[in-house]
Amino acid sequence: MTTSQTFQEGPYLLAAIICEKVLVEEGGVKSAIRIIDRVTRQAIGPNPPQEMEPFDYETTLLIKFKSGRARGPYPLEVQLVKPSGESPTPARQTILFEGEDDRGIDIVTNMRISFDQTGIYWFNIILNSVRLTRIPFRVIYLPQVRQMSAPSGGPPQA
Repeated sequence: MTTSQTFQEGPYLLAAIICEKVLVEEGGVKSAIRIIDRVTRQAIGPNPPQEMEPFDYETTLLIKFKSGRARGPYPLEVQLVKPSGESPTPARQTILFEGEDDRGIDIVTNMRISFDQTGIYWFNIILNSVRLTRIPFRVIYLPQVRQMSAPSGGPPQA
C-alpha cells in the first residue's frame, strides 16, 4: 500500500473511541463503557490557581478495523497533539490483517495521560503513514472561589 492509497478495498476503520473501559465478554465481544470526549478539572477553594495545574487521567482507547482485502502487517500510530500543537512521541505498533475480508482487529489501549493545558487534544489514528481519523478530547478547567467558613450554631470544635 502506498501513502496515496485511499483504503477503497480495506482495511476499514470501524471505530476509534475514547472511553472509561472496555469489557471483553463471552466470545470476545467488546463493550465500550462510558464513551467520553471531555474532562472537566475543578479547583475549589478561597484562592484557586488561575491556571490549571497538570494532572494525570486514566482512560481507554478502542480502535476497531476490518481487513477488507488488506493482508499482512501494517504499522499503526496513535499521535497525541496538544492544544499548543506540541506532539510527544507517538505510540507505535504493528497490526496484522489476515484471513477473510470480514476478519477484524481490535486494539484496546489503557492510557495514562498527563494533561497540562486546557483546550482540545487530538488523537491522530495513522495506519501505514495515512491519517485515517482524529479523535478530539477537550480538557476544561473551572476554578471556583469558595470561602471556607467555620461551622455555625455551636461551640468551636476541637
